[in-house]
Amino acid sequence: MEVLNDDTLIRILGYLDLKSQQIMMTLHPRFFQLMSIVWCLEYKTVKLSLYEANFSLEHLRHFFRSICNTVQVLHLRMMCLEQYNVLISFIFPKVHDFRFATVPSKLLSDSDIPKLIRTFPNLKTFSPHGNFSGRYFTDFPLLERLTLTYCKYFSVENLANVMKERKLKEIKLCLFDRRTIESSHLCLPVASLENLESIKLEVDELPWFEDHLEALNRLSELTVCGSGFMGTLPLLCRKLGCLTQKHHFKILETCNTTDTLCTVIGSKLRVDALKIVTDNYLLEDMGYFSPNNFEYIKQLFFKSCCIQEKKHLNNLMHNIANVELVSFEQCVFTFDNYQFVAAKIAEKRNKLLQVNLYQNACVFTKLPWVFTVVGQHPLVQFLPGRNYEYTYEPIYMYLK
Repeated sequence: MEVLNDDTLIRILGYLDLKSQQIMMTLHPRFFQLMSIVWCLEYKTVKLSLYEANFSLEHLRHFFRSICNTVQVLHLRMMCLEQYNVLISFIFPKVHDFRFATVPSKLLSDSDIPKLIRTFPNLKTFSPHGNFSGRYFTDFPLLERLTLTYCKYFSVENLANVMKERKLKEIKLCLFDRRTIESSHLCLPVASLENLESIKLEVDELPWFEDHLEALNRLSELTVCGSGFMGTLPLLCRKLGCLTQKHHFKILETCNTTDTLCTVIGSKLRVDALKIVTDNYLLEDMGYFSPNNFEYIKQLFFKSCCIQEKKHLNNLMHNIANVELVSFEQCVFTFDNYQFVAAKIAEKRNKLLQVNLYQNACVFTKLPWVFTVVGQHPLVQFLPGRNYEYTYEPIYMYLK
């Protein structure tokens, strides 16, 4: 080992996972010494489960000591009290994003917030887990992005204080029940919301924000969660009328809803990518499509949906003249042996349509869906099947 210089050993140790690195540290003092350099170089961003990493307290202390002056993002899961105490014995001046989950979940409370402020003096993004009421949250001097989903004792009053004092860029709630919302008289002044770029909330929490949505010029992301979303999108479009008329949607995604396509077409929403996940009545209520229906939609994605009849699919494929991509991924069809006739699909088109088909199935045979492509046309291209990315949120909007 003495033949190898430090640079070579550092490179070799860097290829190992954390558990193997800890074993190496116990084999020779030189490995223990060099591991500080390895960790300092490797971990500008730390995302790990402390349970899976299986640190001894001595090694965890050595790990935090090695990275405390260089790490910028710190996400820790399964953190116990002893590990937490090791963490707050250091100061992490460059960490701007800290997220954690503890075991047990009620491990930390309001009295721990001043300690965390001392440990992370320049924190901008914070996702805590524990019995926090929100007291002291306004003392984070640079706080911009806050997730409160795992703070079930957070008070409405303290939420208002944080919004007013810090003027956040991002807020994630999905926290308050309907009784709490109805009994509270939260009034958020528009000045406390004007910096918001991203909002995630339950549909019941929407009234706290909806009166000021028109003034949120920086808003680029809106995620609405909650159960019972069947038919909710039309209601939401009416509530968010100012938003949908003012903004162009780069992405609009729905999951476990109905009437999405009909609602988007009927509302004349301008959508670059419309993503519909799990709609079992996807095309049934549309009647007859016309090319004008899709004037404002560029890409159509159908994931885990049910296509009930061949005529519905024909109607869609032959009238999406303005659509540039249509994708069916892991959908089920009630018919088999479908023919995509390239000339018919291209009949009303003046630009290329790309078609993606990935892992679809037939309901009755429970086998891969059988289709054929009849003929070729320069305006129709069938892609190698691929799976696109989805949020799987009930309603997700990414605005331009």
